[in-house]
Amino acid sequence: MRIWLKQVLAEYLRHRWLVVLFVILFFCIGIFFGATAARAISVDQADHLAGYLNTFLDKVTTTPVSEQMYFRHSVMTNLYIMLGIYALGLTVVGIPLVLVAVFSRGFILGFTIGFLVREKAVKGLVFAFVSVLPHNILVIPAIIAGGVISLSYSAAIIKRKLFAYNSSTEVGRFGLYTAVMSLLCLATAVAGFIEAYVTPVFIKTAATWLR
Repeated sequence: MRIWLKQVLAEYLRHRWLVVLFVILFFCIGIFFGATAARAISVDQADHLAGYLNTFLDKVTTTPVSEQMYFRHSVMTNLYIMLGIYALGLTVVGIPLVLVAVFSRGFILGFTIGFLVREKAVKGLVFAFVSVLPHNILVIPAIIAGGVISLSYSAAIIKRKLFAYNSSTEVGRFGLYTAVMSLLCLATAVAGFIEAYVTPVFIKTAATWLR
């Protein structure tokens, strides 16, 4: 089974490598622009955000966190993004919006890391690592994979309009698209669990050192 999955994945990447490269490029551009924006904000804006950061660091070390509420919030946020990408893939006009969604996720990540490094230097980088990395190990690949699959499905819709496809082929393609996107949604749900129950442990430890 594992060998078969590797073969299917390798075959898919062989035909879709350009789409994969394109989506990853958009994500990396988002990170770059996010980090640039973090460096470019004014001193007043930086001070304002730094006040929020310091307040958060104080609360996270002294106030108990409702893991269940945070878990629901994290899962719903990730699911909204994935379901949005899924829905956009069902339309031709959604192609640029899928890229915008991927870019936005990269921008947020880049801005967060860039601002923490700007305000806290090496300590900020360490804090960004422990607070952003654990759950994003699943979220980032899921969003990139979702973007690739969504764009590929949109491209298939365009081909269907230009060429004749029988309905059975289209139904099977739609079922596979939905199944794969459902698995990616599940992966982001697991990431939400990590963000709610695992990441805060690292954040509390790092916050004590960072203040």
